[in-house]
Amino acid sequence: MIKVLIVDDEPKLREGLRSLIPWEEEGYTVVATAANGFEALEKYNTFAPKLVVADIRMPGMDGLELITELRRQNAKCHVLILSGYADFEYAKRAISNRIDGYLLKPVDEDELISYLREMRVTIGQEDMLSVLQNVVEENTREVWLRGLLQPGPGDISPTEAADKLKLQGSSEVVLLRLLNAGKGEEGKEERVRSELERHWQPEEAEFFSLPPYAGLLLKAPLKDAAARTALWEELSRVISRVGLDFYAASGGAAAAPERIAGSFAAAKGLLEQAFFGRREILSGGFMEHWAEAAVEPADEQGETGERDEEMELLLAVETGSTEILQPLVKQIIGKLVEARHDEAYIKDNLIRMISSTIARLEAANPEVRALISGNVSPASEVYNSFYLMDIHEMVTDYLEHLAGQLNSGGRGDEIKRITDLIQRRYNENLKLGMLAQIFNYNSAYLGKMFKNQIGEHFNTYLDKVRIEKAKQFLAQGMKVYEVAERVGYMNADYFNAKFRKYVGVSPSAFRKEQ
Repeated sequence: MIKVLIVDDEPKLREGLRSLIPWEEEGYTVVATAANGFEALEKYNTFAPKLVVADIRMPGMDGLELITELRRQNAKCHVLILSGYADFEYAKRAISNRIDGYLLKPVDEDELISYLREMRVTIGQEDMLSVLQNVVEENTREVWLRGLLQPGPGDISPTEAADKLKLQGSSEVVLLRLLNAGKGEEGKEERVRSELERHWQPEEAEFFSLPPYAGLLLKAPLKDAAARTALWEELSRVISRVGLDFYAASGGAAAAPERIAGSFAAAKGLLEQAFFGRREILSGGFMEHWAEAAVEPADEQGETGERDEEMELLLAVETGSTEILQPLVKQIIGKLVEARHDEAYIKDNLIRMISSTIARLEAANPEVRALISGNVSPASEVYNSFYLMDIHEMVTDYLEHLAGQLNSGGRGDEIKRITDLIQRRYNENLKLGMLAQIFNYNSAYLGKMFKNQIGEHFNTYLDKVRIEKAKQFLAQGMKVYEVAERVGYMNADYFNAKFRKYVGVSPSAFRKEQ
């Protein structure tokens, strides 16, 4: 259907033309009406009709001024003028603006339909010619762009392609990958590509589409980070209107046409790792960011053995040590990145870590189950996130909020919090060095604080709590090896020695006496 815009300051005439003429039978559809030239220009830019039927005399902007403005904007539309005046001067001025017909009011229905039939043939021929021309131009342009971006045997040479595209001096490839187009929303990607192609003028950049990528071949390289930020914001304005997110990466300046393929390849490589970057036009350096986060702090006590970050995370949440959560989560993520650069693997492990932390909190503190259930897990947001930095922030926020609620009464004395923790976590692999990191103390200083306040060294206090718990389990008839594991001793002989030291008899003998 050919779209039509009717413009007349008389409401009855507008509605009469809309209803009396059998537009659809003639292959037309009236998409809008307007009461004057200003309103008509707005409607034209919204609906892009192929035919404008306009009154010649209207208040504000009349029909002739409307036609003049449309032609000034290079509007490709046909125009029929309506007039209540048989004025040859008006007719001459209208004809000079390339109109298709001049009808006197009241409009003769048969005469208007005759015009519509003639124009339908003309518009059909124009549309066919335009399609053919666009296909030829697009195919030719694609050949030139491919010769620059992904040259292959038999392709046009980069130098010749650059000449055809009027590229001079340095250039740069900015590559895009559109995200989160759901099922049934495939049209959104096409809309974005159309918007981007219209947004940049050929003298600024050549837009290209190489599924699954789209991109811009900039005819002047980005100068610095500020230029990348400005381009990101411009891209975001265009793409967000359609409701999509995107990754973007710049491949660096190409000093000559034969180096543009290298810029394209570099941008493509960065996009493959975009999950690990930031919301900006990526230019590298983000993998190093996570590698630095994976480096463990020096152990002040000189303790050996692999660090248990998940245990530290649990204790930090349980004790309300929120200040350590952000760097600790970052270090855990850094190690996951270092171990395996895979988005799904990292997301799965972070969700497992959160679930494990919640389960262990509930196991030791059944009364907090209701509190935890009121905090919705960020699992869904993690799985749907496109950036690891966003995931780091949402996981940290969730754990900090949880830690704050679990310790809403205030942090209180650190030593009291440690002894309470030992009473709940006596069967865990608790170490003074780990607690020192959680409470942000020097290990030796925390050890002295503990000894001065409790009267015993940390390890001695932990052993005594474990042995008291062991005595309770033995009195219930549990086997010695079961009790050893239950109170945190993985080696039964070591448990026997500790039990004899503090009780004076073996666990077996104590069990028989009960």
